[in-house]
Amino acid sequence: MLRKKIVLYCTFSVLVLFAAFFVWRQGPYVYHLVRYPGRPHIKKEESGVPAYSFISTRPTPGAVYYKNKVITLMYHDVSPRPINDKSLDTAVFEEQLQAMKANGFHWITMEQYADFVTRHQPVPDNAVLMTFDDGYETFYTNVFPILKKYHVPATNFLIVSTVGNPKHPGLPKLTWAQVKLMHRSGIDFYSHTFDSHAYAYVRPEGKTHDRLEPMLMGPEHNKTTGHVETEQEYIRRVKGDLTRADQILRNEIGNRRDILAFPYGGYTQQVLDLCRNLGIQVVFTVKPGIDGPGQYMGYRVNAGGMDNNPIALIESMKHAESLRGYSKAG
Repeated sequence: MLRKKIVLYCTFSVLVLFAAFFVWRQGPYVYHLVRYPGRPHIKKEESGVPAYSFISTRPTPGAVYYKNKVITLMYHDVSPRPINDKSLDTAVFEEQLQAMKANGFHWITMEQYADFVTRHQPVPDNAVLMTFDDGYETFYTNVFPILKKYHVPATNFLIVSTVGNPKHPGLPKLTWAQVKLMHRSGIDFYSHTFDSHAYAYVRPEGKTHDRLEPMLMGPEHNKTTGHVETEQEYIRRVKGDLTRADQILRNEIGNRRDILAFPYGGYTQQVLDLCRNLGIQVVFTVKPGIDGPGQYMGYRVNAGGMDNNPIALIESMKHAESLRGYSKAG
């Protein structure tokens, strides 16, 4: 019995010594826990260094986590006071950027990404593409200043019909003046459709019954009028919407490439074929994964949201090879 107690005591002592050594090794990367008002899970530093938490790993700026691949991060609203589960706290967003920089990730532009997937042009190790959906005004007021501060390139996918449209329901959207100002500073803007960012009763390709799906995914069944789109009407609607969005972006900011993020990530093989026929060079979904050369469909990792943890995000990015979705065949 005495021997068992001695073994337990020694084991406990070793664990305590190991923990003390770990804390000492963490140096400036161990912080006091300070809670944001209303955000009890957010840790804040006292010294101006990002709060990675007690159990965080030390930054590894020279490490290579993946080569010849790109992680595309996805955001929506970024606000000092997040209002829903898609909103990210502005302070947390800045912590993410600080952590990415400290851990040797390299931000690339959409131009670099498109050249990488379409022409197999090289990208830096640990490449990251920053994308934002829906064209919220908070991108201009909250995100743009932080992007400039850290010299981070980014892309915003616009619901083109909502730009400069104060009557559109929901959170306020960007104006064309704001879009053009940011575009002159290096921010890219591409299509999130003209006006197809909605759910509808559709009949997706190969299905026999109507389902509530993103409206690009099949012929629409208008439950009010009873009208069901024919195949020709459906194709005409989708082509018209996507073409109109890209044409406006070319006219307003001089886009030379057509790139699309599917609303809600919804698509079918038929939609992909339509996109290719329209000359859309790159498309994105919301499925998690890591992107490789020759890959038409871009996967994205959700880095936004009210409950995002910067530590967990960085750790998942460091182990990006395990993310599902990537295939050499594209």
